[in-house]
Amino acid sequence: MASVSTNKKTGTRRVLFVNADEKRTALHVGRISLAAAIEIGVHVEHLVLCRRSREDVRRSTREWIHHIRRQWPRLARRLVSLNLISPSITSSTTPCRGDVAVADYADQLIKARTDIRPNTIRLWQQTAVRIREHLGLLTIGNMNAKHARDFKRWLLSPSDNGGAGYGRASAGKHIAVAKSFLKEAMDAGIIDSNPFVHVTIQRQKNSSRQRFIESEAITKVINQCEDDEMKAVIALSRWGGLRTPSEPFAMKWRHINWDRRRIQIQCVKTETKGRPTREIPLFPELVPFLNKLRERLSNDSPDSLLITGLKDFTDANLRKQMTRLVQSAGFEVWPRIFHNLRSSRQTELEERFPRKTVCEWMGNSEQVADQHYLQVRDEHFKKAAERGSAETP
Repeated sequence: MASVSTNKKTGTRRVLFVNADEKRTALHVGRISLAAAIEIGVHVEHLVLCRRSREDVRRSTREWIHHIRRQWPRLARRLVSLNLISPSITSSTTPCRGDVAVADYADQLIKARTDIRPNTIRLWQQTAVRIREHLGLLTIGNMNAKHARDFKRWLLSPSDNGGAGYGRASAGKHIAVAKSFLKEAMDAGIIDSNPFVHVTIQRQKNSSRQRFIESEAITKVINQCEDDEMKAVIALSRWGGLRTPSEPFAMKWRHINWDRRRIQIQCVKTETKGRPTREIPLFPELVPFLNKLRERLSNDSPDSLLITGLKDFTDANLRKQMTRLVQSAGFEVWPRIFHNLRSSRQTELEERFPRKTVCEWMGNSEQVADQHYLQVRDEHFKKAAERGSAETP
């Protein structure tokens, strides 16, 4: 629970609370009444709860946010810096409240959010384009649940029929982003309810895009490569189970503990959810590739990056290079070229170690592992059939 402390000498007050990242935080609110400070604590506590649970902010707190934006901008800016409320994107030249078009609001929100990663920005921008394409100049104030459902149907409809032609996974991402845009509008007091609140697309496991990539195949792919850094990236993806490119590109030499034979992984994807790092074993398969990078290391600073030459590569550049290597090794390019390396490693490790341990190493939950990572291998069928033949009289 939030609490209030008072400086006996100056009479100023602080609202103390535990933020969504589990850190003790203080809001300096100056010389105000105890009742006013307690009210701030109640609203802040509710905002923290909503950030953790991703629930909608209640109406009274939305009205309070709208009030402090106008009457107490310094406090509002502090709450923005704590990621408890969204940045204010209105100005004297911007239509206010419900008069702003949904697509325009999305564009302005994206520009205001300097705290999100480039890949997230790209996804948000794509969603904003889809919103503009389908909803046109529809304003936030006039949007309702039917518009949201129609947007979902349009995303899933074939392009031959005038739809966007997305699969369920891609459409689901755009719906989730659109829902977050309108939630920000709720938090800002622009609308009272989110039209997307009941619009969802259940993500389905697409087994047709899963491939188990044998270690022997990856060894052949690596042998086609002349760049030591690219070799290490591929090895870290397949035998370390890292998310590529974000996690290999964030690794520094100090993250490798050679004595304890462990690697600390910087979890770029989950850092905003309170899980900034995880540990994995220094798997034997990784050692030759990491040692090769150490041999050519010119800067022995522990804060230097493992991957420097490829640091400016985009996701598309990296996939293009990996595609070329797979083809050069004589293999057909498999779908989700890096994700299936990580998926293969998790499937492989779960045959040797407890599930909870493997999920800790991979940085995902057991539910996510079941839905998106674990595979049924041909080898499993083969072993089962051989055992059955041996037991048949």
